[in-house]
Amino acid sequence: MLRHILNYFARFSCLSVFLFLLVLLCSCTSVAEKNEFYLGLLVSDNNAEKVRLFEKALSNKNEYVRQAAAEELAILMSNGINLSNSTMTKVRREVRGWWKDALDVTRNKPNREDALSFLFRSEQTSASFNAARLYVLRECQKRENFFSLSEYAAIHGHHAVAELRYGDAVKYFRLFQEDGEWTEQIPLLFIEYPVLINDLGRAFQYSRTESEGSALFIKWETNLKHEETGMPDLFNEQRYRLIFYAGRNTLRLSRQSALATSLFERAIPLLESSEQRDACMWYLLDLSLTESTDAFIERLEQFIPNWDRDSYFNDILERFLHQLVTRREWTKVIKTFALIQNSGAVAAKTSYSWVIARTIQDDLLSAQEKRLAASTANVESVNTSTYMNISYNMGVVFYVPTLYYRYLTADFLGRPFVEFAQTPATPENSSPSSALRFLLGFFNNGAAEFALPYIRAMEKELTPEELRIMAEALNGAGLYAQSMGLVALYINTEDYIKDRRDWELSFPRPFIELIETRAQEYELSAPLLLGLIRTESAFRSSVVSRAGAVGLMQLMPFTARDMAERLRREGIKDYFNEDNTVDSTDPSLNVHIGTYYFKHLMGRLDETILALMAYNGGPNRVNNWRRASRLPLDLFVETVPILETRDYGKRVLAAARIYEELYYRD
Repeated sequence: MLRHILNYFARFSCLSVFLFLLVLLCSCTSVAEKNEFYLGLLVSDNNAEKVRLFEKALSNKNEYVRQAAAEELAILMSNGINLSNSTMTKVRREVRGWWKDALDVTRNKPNREDALSFLFRSEQTSASFNAARLYVLRECQKRENFFSLSEYAAIHGHHAVAELRYGDAVKYFRLFQEDGEWTEQIPLLFIEYPVLINDLGRAFQYSRTESEGSALFIKWETNLKHEETGMPDLFNEQRYRLIFYAGRNTLRLSRQSALATSLFERAIPLLESSEQRDACMWYLLDLSLTESTDAFIERLEQFIPNWDRDSYFNDILERFLHQLVTRREWTKVIKTFALIQNSGAVAAKTSYSWVIARTIQDDLLSAQEKRLAASTANVESVNTSTYMNISYNMGVVFYVPTLYYRYLTADFLGRPFVEFAQTPATPENSSPSSALRFLLGFFNNGAAEFALPYIRAMEKELTPEELRIMAEALNGAGLYAQSMGLVALYINTEDYIKDRRDWELSFPRPFIELIETRAQEYELSAPLLLGLIRTESAFRSSVVSRAGAVGLMQLMPFTARDMAERLRREGIKDYFNEDNTVDSTDPSLNVHIGTYYFKHLMGRLDETILALMAYNGGPNRVNNWRRASRLPLDLFVETVPILETRDYGKRVLAAARIYEELYYRD
């Protein structure tokens, strides 16, 4: 990993940057002189040795190493491993986060309220937190009748929701019923711990019991409102959650959109959080998509001044644009752009302005619509370049679907798609932080596979430059998807200057010889195949999707067998195993069969964008959609009914263009 990073930065003339990284990485490798913590992680079958190594790590000079070692020892202790009194004293002193809270809650005589507050925390997706949760539960269960039956039900229901076991969660929460019926009043425990309202609401929503959930939450909120008599706003938080989740459950019921709308509208006045307000407005706009386009625009105009995170609404605006282009309602495309043009919904502004430019280019606008477009752009007369420039000048937003419109407008205007800065930004401080030294220790000690949870937990403590170094380390360890995810965290940070290496980290080229060989063999573009594989699997050769697609090019089992059979019949290659199966996790097989299949789709559909959408959504569907449309090909893409499929085509083409610019142009 060290050689990989230094070789890269050695290409630059910026000596200060090179020396900084040299000093930084060399100093970080010095952590390896006392690497007991990382070695302890690598021990798999000897608890005594793990304890010994982690105990030594408690004396490390780096506070992050000590904290992590203390957490690992706490987990071992919770699994029944005996630790000495002196070790436990050190663990209590060094441990942080939920394990500190878990040990505090159970120290001496546990307190019921403190224990419940801990158990109803939200960090239950973490394996470490789950160990702490089980430890607290066991310690509390040592005291007879410590929790009531309903409290146990809530604890297990809360955890089941965290693990997405919604059916189990409903069963646990039904223990709050009396004689098989829900009580008229919301249980007191839900008042004390409002997160339980969220839990039960989600459990109803995702376990096909949304009708029951909607009616129950409406009843509980109505009765709770009556309890506020003389004490207005006393239960605003609980009432908001009840109404909000009643609305979410009602959304899933047929012919109930009016009720869902009224519920979200009732929730908004109860809010103090801008995040919650955005969520309600999002659902109301989502509901408006099923109404008239005029109703959506009216509600959009009402909401825009109250948006907090404008980018939160990009997806809703994209779906509305799909409706408008499908119906060829160009006036409303222009009106919507006029409403959002001063907002921060950059992705939506880029796509709307490009669509307007294309309608001008193909003379699809009436004279009145052209005047409206000119007025919106604040120009006397409008032409294609007016709106192409508006779209282009939104800038390089590091969001792949938006980069699709960037390259379309760049090509039309004859302007650069992306310009890559060649010199890395010089870090402000040449002294590596303790956090960075700790994280790089995973890579210096052969423990890279354990690093990601720690990086995620500490990402808010790291500067963009430090996140960049960690992305480089993940990339060097072959953890490309994780590296790409880390780049996405920092690259759009305000005032951060993107350089070429940032783009290379986000658009890496593993398996490049294999990919280029098959691209040349089937007369396809190597950047296109790279973009497809990046979009499909992020270069994870063993990944399996929820639908069952496997490997780098995400081959469905039937497709893999069918194409493998064709390759065998044509005498090209026999990929079948002795048991007549095809191993799609094999990169060589996967890329060959996937490329062969994509070439087959190109032969059927002629156009690259159509073949890409067929790769995602099926060739027959794409053929039928295209035949039914009279729009030019690029505008037709905006009308494809399945969001995933139309988005997929844009993502792959944008990624392919970036690969071309990065690696295949002088």
